[in-house]
Amino acid sequence: MTGTIAAPAPVPPRADDPVVGLVERLRQRVGRPVDALQVAAALESDGLTDRSARDHYDHPDVFVLAEAVFRRLDQENRPRPAVRPASGDPVRAARDVSHGLLYLMPGVVLPAVLATLDQRSVTLALLLVGPLGWVWSGGTAWLAYRLVGRGQVRGAARLLGWSTLLGPAVAAAATAALAGRTGADLPPVLLAGVLLMYQAAVTAALFYRREGALLAAMAPAAVAGGGYLLFGAPSAPVAMAVAAGSVALAFVVALAWFTRTGLPGWYARPTTPPAAVPLHRAVRPELPQLCAVLLYAALSAAFLLHSAARHLSGPVDLAVAAAPLVLGMGLVEWRARRFHERARARLRQARDTRRFAAGVWAGLAVELALVTAAVAGLALAMFAPLRQAGLLSPAGTVLVAAHVAVAGAYFLAFVLAGHGRFGRLSALLGIALAAHLAVLLFVPGGSHPMADAAGFLSSAVLLQAMLLAALSRVLGQAWRYQ
Repeated sequence: MTGTIAAPAPVPPRADDPVVGLVERLRQRVGRPVDALQVAAALESDGLTDRSARDHYDHPDVFVLAEAVFRRLDQENRPRPAVRPASGDPVRAARDVSHGLLYLMPGVVLPAVLATLDQRSVTLALLLVGPLGWVWSGGTAWLAYRLVGRGQVRGAARLLGWSTLLGPAVAAAATAALAGRTGADLPPVLLAGVLLMYQAAVTAALFYRREGALLAAMAPAAVAGGGYLLFGAPSAPVAMAVAAGSVALAFVVALAWFTRTGLPGWYARPTTPPAAVPLHRAVRPELPQLCAVLLYAALSAAFLLHSAARHLSGPVDLAVAAAPLVLGMGLVEWRARRFHERARARLRQARDTRRFAAGVWAGLAVELALVTAAVAGLALAMFAPLRQAGLLSPAGTVLVAAHVAVAGAYFLAFVLAGHGRFGRLSALLGIALAAHLAVLLFVPGGSHPMADAAGFLSSAVLLQAMLLAALSRVLGQAWRYQ
């Protein structure tokens, strides 16, 4: 037997909501707008710019502000549907959690690569491609989603296609330039190109929600990497060849999705699709915010990778200390998405803004505890064999704990990024990075593994505290979830 829940009373607008007056003014002018583009046109005709949208209405640009106004006008013009609590989608949850496997996949083949190529070449490629791929993929994905939000689905596909084709070439060229100065040869250039090919394929798989196809393409590489661990050096060339073939297949599959005439499975086609515009014109309005997103991505990569890079050639427990975090990143992304979904569902059912704010904060505390416990559980399971073998040092234990704390920090960062606070995020990440570097550079013995690990743990805890303080200004404001 099924039933319905009576629609709750709407949450009264907050007195400090800067959009309320704008909605009232546009209600008289545009009546029942067809879509957010009509609202954006009205705002721009009034002389409202991206800067005034940020300064006066706390939205990153005119289009995002128009979407917020349109949602409120649209909700006023429609009967409120019966609301059920957000139940979640098990298939979507499984896809999100699988992202950790995709992120960790190159690490399965890394031992075979290290056995075949000289360590200097591998380190050079990893140190360059790690941050470059993070920024390249993060910026591409953000921009593609922004274009889809404006109805420019084909433009998003073209953007992803060009990014996928150019990314490996840029990585190889940058590595070649750096290799020329360091005396390295061709292997790091090829390795850098292959790594960026894989990262571009991951970006496409996540955008089109085709994680299963990418996992299937990379399954032979995972088997070959495991075979090297079982059979040793003689199987290393085979593992590398199989991995290269898997990456090439994943790359081709990714490009194939860009040439499709269909739409992403998650995209709901609007009743009145906007007219297609050239890609350069579609991208231009997003460039100011894109710069902030790229800076945030660069500092996120720097904060994590500057510590991992120091231990690539060190003891095994230090070298793989980040593995639980990487494997758990899909779970972190999933819980951040679910937090926002539940906050919006709670808003539709709330009758009092103070209770709504308290509920949102309680939900954040639960999700933060869940993420921390889950990544800690992964760490315990992954490092139990090292502990049994006597290979887990005190410094390794502290460094693993630091990465568990980083998982919580990244969860909070995703939540804050959901409110568009990329400038604040960049500042906080910069402070946390500087705090750890200060330990390494100015504290006597700061470069010792134990001091380094303790400094990284402290900087991760500091980052969590600063992110919570930043969230205190925005998290409980009901109007942000409308």
